[in-house]
Amino acid sequence: MRVEDIRSPEQIKSMSVKELREFATDIREFLIRSISQTGGHLSSNLGIVELTLAMHYVFDSPSDKMIFDVGHQSYVHKILTGRAHKFATLRKKNGLSGFQKRKESEHDCWEAGHSSTSLSAGLGMAIARDLKGEHYEVISVIGDGALTGGMALEALNDIGALHKKMIIIFNDNAMSISKNHGAVEKR
Repeated sequence: MRVEDIRSPEQIKSMSVKELREFATDIREFLIRSISQTGGHLSSNLGIVELTLAMHYVFDSPSDKMIFDVGHQSYVHKILTGRAHKFATLRKKNGLSGFQKRKESEHDCWEAGHSSTSLSAGLGMAIARDLKGEHYEVISVIGDGALTGGMALEALNDIGALHKKMIIIFNDNAMSISKNHGAVEKR
């Protein structure tokens, strides 16, 4: 299957592990080709290909809510939700946003450009879900760079106190925009 042929995450659910590995390579090649033309965030998206494939393989977007912390690592999510054909417009006026954008797709439940917001957003969605008596998963993806933000630490405190059902995926790739400092960075 070509990257440009994906219209829905449902299309990857029937792929074998071998096919998913090959598709991950195709996605990386697509990202390099596209982003070299339009500009955008390359490394964060190259590093999250398999994770995003696994999330869309296991969970059911848009019913399940996927929140990417930092929003500029959502390009693979955009591809898997049928927007690959719009990548020539990435980050251009009236084009595809460089971040999750609610008006762009029903698969984008949150929009934030930069870090440390996915945990508090996820907690808010989990609280709303429970108050409404709804049943869906809330998945927050946070990296080692974003985890050091005060908003993320406050959210972890609230998540621990409120015991709401949500899934936190810690993308520990030892990378950030710049070198992390302090006790959290030390392993």
